[in-house]
Amino acid sequence: MSSPDQLLFIYQHRSAFVEDDERLLAEAYRVHTLAFGAPKSPTKLLRSWSRQLFWLLRKLPRARFVFGWFADYHMVLPVALARMWRVPVVVVIGGSDAQAIPALHYGVYSSRWRAPLGRFVVRNASLLLPVTASLIEGQNPFAAWPDVLPTGLRAYVPDLKTPFRVIPTGYDPDRWPMGPLSRPASVLSVGLISSLRTALIKGIDLLIEAARLLPDIPVHVVGVSPAVAAEIRARWHPPNNLHLDPPRRREELSALYGQTAVYAQLSRSEGLPNVVCEAMLCGCAPVGSPVGGMPEVIEGLGQLVFRPDPREIARAIRQCLQSEGDRRLAFRERIKSRYSLAQRKRALLETLESLRARPHP
Repeated sequence: MSSPDQLLFIYQHRSAFVEDDERLLAEAYRVHTLAFGAPKSPTKLLRSWSRQLFWLLRKLPRARFVFGWFADYHMVLPVALARMWRVPVVVVIGGSDAQAIPALHYGVYSSRWRAPLGRFVVRNASLLLPVTASLIEGQNPFAAWPDVLPTGLRAYVPDLKTPFRVIPTGYDPDRWPMGPLSRPASVLSVGLISSLRTALIKGIDLLIEAARLLPDIPVHVVGVSPAVAAEIRARWHPPNNLHLDPPRRREELSALYGQTAVYAQLSRSEGLPNVVCEAMLCGCAPVGSPVGGMPEVIEGLGQLVFRPDPREIARAIRQCLQSEGDRRLAFRERIKSRYSLAQRKRALLETLESLRARPHP
């Protein structure tokens, strides 16, 4: 029996969705992984590129595919060198690599030096795999309200001709068990909040103001580093019912979701919101902003808030607090039917297999 083909797997930061894809692909390929990181200076970036160059020169000649998460500076060398060896390159478009929010200096296309690198990657990859169609073409009516910002690669790479296939991220229902149908009134939001800028991107400031209007409801923000928690308190003076909790391990989150009535995600930018999907599997009623893939995940079941207005957010939370019984089962069923990990695995493997027959430059 012949050994499996080699696949080079490249990413910047380790995250739940990166780990899931690495594990799925390892079931069919010999996966060689490179974590590029996020260098904080030009010197460190050059060192990371140098390290990556030597790794690619060793690995590419025997590789069948290159698979990368996010179209950013860490994928420039893999795309350029893979063309020399005629190795197909698949790039997952996850969110920030198809966005620009100038006021927050957020997104690849808000950066003068990252934007041209991102364009090079998406123009020269063999295939793009956005996790939601909005990352190809969409709008963000929330981040700069009342203005509407364009989102998606076609807004920033208008001559884009690279083929793409939308494959949402996937979730294993067994890892996110359903909690009780009846729950005490409570609100939860989860995110790795490592700076005030991240807090703004995730809409924590809006949740703080909404919590002031819900003094009888405990609101927990999980994932805030202690240093940033102090900065948040100094800047926004959260009310006593708003709790800033430190990061938790992923395997601990299902217990939190399972005892929470409402999950709130008021992000100013998103791809496909992983934490919302996980919370819904556990029966949380979702309240979210109309950005990225949020509408397709929660529309018709939860509450979308179309303006960054704390009064509207508080009203939406109050309405979702009434969700009980079959409504919670419906939240879970939405994710099981549309966003299962098995569906993503099948789509990824079918897509890679289809590339074998496609000619590459």
